[in-house]
Amino acid sequence: MASDQRRTLLWLLLAVVAITAACGAGLRRFPMREVVWTDPDQATFSPPPQEYYSPFGWDAADHTIFRPISRFFAVDPAGEAANVNALDEVPNSSWFTNRLGRYPMTPEEVERGSCTEPLLAPVGTWTVKGAKPDGANPGFMIKAGDGRRYMVKFDGTLQGERATSADVLGSRVYHAAGYWSPCNSVVFFERDILTIDPEAESENEKGEKVPLTWDDIDTVLSKAYRLPDGRYRASGSLFLPGRPLGPWKYQDTRDDDPNDVIPHQDRRELRGGYVLASWLNHFDTREQNTLSIWMDAGDETGYVRHYYLDFGDCLGSLWDQEGISRRLGHAYYLDIPYLVQDALTLGTLARPWEDPQLGETGHTLGYFTVHRFVPDQYRTGYPNPAFIRATERDNAWMARIIAHFDEARLDAALRPSRVQEPLVRSEIMRILMGRRDKLLRRWMSKVSPLSAPELASAASGTQLCMRDLAVTGGIAEQAKRAYRAVAYGGDDLAPLPVTEVQKADADRACIGLPRVPGASAGVPGYLIVDLVGTSGPYDTVGPARVHLYDRGNGHYMIVGLERPDDDTPPET
Repeated sequence: MASDQRRTLLWLLLAVVAITAACGAGLRRFPMREVVWTDPDQATFSPPPQEYYSPFGWDAADHTIFRPISRFFAVDPAGEAANVNALDEVPNSSWFTNRLGRYPMTPEEVERGSCTEPLLAPVGTWTVKGAKPDGANPGFMIKAGDGRRYMVKFDGTLQGERATSADVLGSRVYHAAGYWSPCNSVVFFERDILTIDPEAESENEKGEKVPLTWDDIDTVLSKAYRLPDGRYRASGSLFLPGRPLGPWKYQDTRDDDPNDVIPHQDRRELRGGYVLASWLNHFDTREQNTLSIWMDAGDETGYVRHYYLDFGDCLGSLWDQEGISRRLGHAYYLDIPYLVQDALTLGTLARPWEDPQLGETGHTLGYFTVHRFVPDQYRTGYPNPAFIRATERDNAWMARIIAHFDEARLDAALRPSRVQEPLVRSEIMRILMGRRDKLLRRWMSKVSPLSAPELASAASGTQLCMRDLAVTGGIAEQAKRAYRAVAYGGDDLAPLPVTEVQKADADRACIGLPRVPGASAGVPGYLIVDLVGTSGPYDTVGPARVHLYDRGNGHYMIVGLERPDDDTPPET
């Protein structure tokens, strides 16, 4: 099938789904088929897309000024994400792969991240192929003693080991959450391991390419964090497989990729990335910190994979301008809504950046705190098109993934950062766990945290079990957690009797499934079970609504999961 025909067909299918969801009266009934867990967007094609260059100045102006103005005058309701499967989850794709949110990753797997081979080590000779002496994170490209290529970056002189720690931690957290990220690691080395490739170039202050010299190398090294024994500390990012195509955008699609049919701002994994960014204070989530890679499949065909890059801004980055440093995470670089509010109120509204205090680590972690973090008021550097369109359900989806980051897994994600200062390490853990708890309470407050429906056999018959991620995440105690369930079945969805909900394992709740009158293998009966977890009489979170088919003789099939705003019974 030609690429244009495939794109048209996929768009028609999406349109049919959207029209059916929007215009269908009454209950949404799920068909009796397996849940889709793989998006076919890794189908091979040719020729490869053209490389895209993202001009920093234009990108900043576009998202800070022009797009906000166009959104103000446009009628553009966001609606729900377009790539959600029947279980309210995101299928595997060239953008996202279910990991921690669906499978019980061990701490060792979290620590490994995307690294499949030994990490960068100070052995042999590192041949410098090019350098970037200037900027917030100076560095150079090397061919290491293991024959592989790396981008090596340093911390700068203001914040100790924060930047390299953040770059490595961010790569592990994003990978475990499900995104494509590089293999980053911290390495300590001595200067005499370096040599310069005769053809290596550097970029001067005018942006011109000039031959690389030892003066350039020493300029980079002068901005590195050093151990007492004189070794330099750096983060090494292994070059990604495939051919780089430049950044990907947080909006629209690219015309030269027939697999790219869903506008990026309507992809749940990009929308829900807002919550993950807020957790780490990854304010620099712009397209320049992404990369599209052409994955060669042979026979001159391939597909595009989408990576996140560069997490060095996380964990409390400070800028030379103190006024901007205080606002990072709280306001856009140019925050027009706040400017208007301040003008109308004569500046009387209190802002979290007006009188901040550095934390226990001083400049190292800057203003990275728990108490000033408000999950649904977080701001990136400039408006992100996908984040702006995120719905309550998109953000709750990411919160459910983050709930799996217990202290052991978070500690494992931090280990490759090789933080040397005990106080810095303990503060990173304390702050991240505190921010995690706040965002879980916020994003699980309106959408059910019950997840992962599965069938289990019991002496009394077949049970439906779900994991309570409020308990998994530690913001609710199972001992104090109460559950209630109601069921509806048949063509008229008549109420059916249910057994008392039982608590199973540490964070699961199970209920015996009722029989749908007249259901059999030949005539499956439609069944809906609403399961609600409460911590008290005033808990108003809606149910997890599981759709099943009763196929007779105790055989059931789960076909869908919804999270309504309230427990109003489904209408036929």
